Amino acid sequence: MRRRFIPLLAVCAMTAFAASKYDSDEAAIRQRLATYTEARNHGNAHAEALCYTADGDFRAFGPPSRGRAEIEKALVVSASGYIFSLTVESVRFLDSNVAIADAHVVAGPPEHKIDMVGSYVMVKQGGAWLIGAARIARSQAP
Repeated sequence: MRRRFIPLLAVCAMTAFAASKYDSDEAAIRQRLATYTEARNHGNAHAEALCYTADGDFRAFGPPSRGRAEIEKALVVSASGYIFSLTVESVRFLDSNVAIADAHVVAGPPEHKIDMVGSYVMVKQGGAWLIGAARIARSQAP
């Protein structure tokens, strides 16, 4: 019985380690997207663009914007009362420096809010998690 128990213990320990291996990275990704959301709600397109890698890209309803300068221009909001919410639904790590965060996004002025889905490719650079690419699309009706 003891011989069966030791390998089982080893498997459980490895599983626990694997599950917690990325916990701090996931928290950092969620924090980066919260910072992005805060900047969006304050109408600070420059701060939003700084959440992206220097060569990042953003695509919502038109052609992609590439690089922070283009992203900043694309994220300028002129609508009065514009609100933005981003709820991270899942984070999946492709390796230790790349992850995909899927999110539920709601944006627009109160009378015309749009329900959307967002996929954010997160890249770890210099110890910080940044958005490498963002794809935003309208949610499909059930």
